Amino acid sequence: MLIAINFVREQRWPILVLLLWVLLLAILGLTTSEARNGEDLLFVFKQVALYVVAFSVFFGSSAIYNDRRSRRILSVLSKDVKRSEYLSGLVLGITITSVIYSFALGLTGSWTLGEAGFRVGHIWFLMLCLVAACALAGTVALMFSTFLNPFIAAGATAAAMGIPAALSYGLGVSQLAYLIPVYPLAATVLKSSFNVPEKAFWFPILLAIAETLAFLLLSARIFSYVDIAVSVE
Repeated sequence: MLIAINFVREQRWPILVLLLWVLLLAILGLTTSEARNGEDLLFVFKQVALYVVAFSVFFGSSAIYNDRRSRRILSVLSKDVKRSEYLSGLVLGITITSVIYSFALGLTGSWTLGEAGFRVGHIWFLMLCLVAACALAGTVALMFSTFLNPFIAAGATAAAMGIPAALSYGLGVSQLAYLIPVYPLAATVLKSSFNVPEKAFWFPILLAIAETLAFLLLSARIFSYVDIAVSVE
């Protein structure tokens, strides 16, 4: 938990930048012309929601690198902290960051879209999809960053998340997109409309939680073989 809180504190400026996008949605909700046009507000809501997924990838791909460059990782792991606990703290920190953003976006969306007729309960379901997607995307990026530099790790993460979705469209097998269900979760947000279904589809969220734990275990296994004393400069 201490590692997670410290991670969130270090990322306070990127989090602030993200929250400024939420402020943009709030400002649009205050304007008379936009308040009457719910579709425009929903479009902005969708775009703002997906920014945090991209940020989660960058958070996950750079976390270990930043700690190794500052040599802080040596002081942390020298205090009887296991590598698996260290990685768990980073994943928790990424998740907390996405929760902060999603909560702010959920409150703003409930106010702006709720007045336009969007079902408020479905907004919070979309926020759960967003948090699950961020946690999984950040953990996959963290796994790649255990043995790759941040930029390559981010690219590998984008490929790992995008290839199953591309294959599902190319081969016409929708189940392939659920190999790493970040895209289905993001698509749930992107395809949302004022005509929302009464029943929410929870399977991608549960699968994302399970895969987040699986990739965390894989990350810990890979990281156990990494020499952290070697400079990354």
